[in-house]
Amino acid sequence: MRISIGLVLALLLNLSSNAWADSSTQRTDLKPAVNMEPDAVVQIVIDALRDNDPTAGDDGIATVWRFAAPSNKAMTGPLERFTQMLKGGFSEMLNHIDSDYGPMEIDGDLAIQPVWLITPSGDEVGYVFQLRKQSAGPFQGMWMTESVYPIAPKKRGTTI
Repeated sequence: MRISIGLVLALLLNLSSNAWADSSTQRTDLKPAVNMEPDAVVQIVIDALRDNDPTAGDDGIATVWRFAAPSNKAMTGPLERFTQMLKGGFSEMLNHIDSDYGPMEIDGDLAIQPVWLITPSGDEVGYVFQLRKQSAGPFQGMWMTESVYPIAPKKRGTTI
């Protein structure tokens, strides 16, 4: 049985283009997992905020919501309210053009990481992401965002 090289290449190209055709589709599959480290969670959240698309149902904000701890959701939810909160009080996080991550500090089930974002207008804003490994319920053992609070911008050219 012979398969042409052209057919194999066509199949491989089709598979790879389908796999990467729509990044928002890939993002909708992202959800907390026991094997996901806190730095990966922060990266997913920051990327989702950067790539949020209001014409796609605010898909980035929906991703951020999936990674919010139950205690966070109890204070900020439901999703529609959370979306309005982000758009109203944290709009500079949405569609930022660059990010800079400070060191992740982990102490038991608590993780904290500062992140600075560059807005489309060129301003820098900073936030601390506080994550907690969930100890019970359906998310037991998963790192989730417990809170986010603003911090001062860094001075350009400095590191933490």
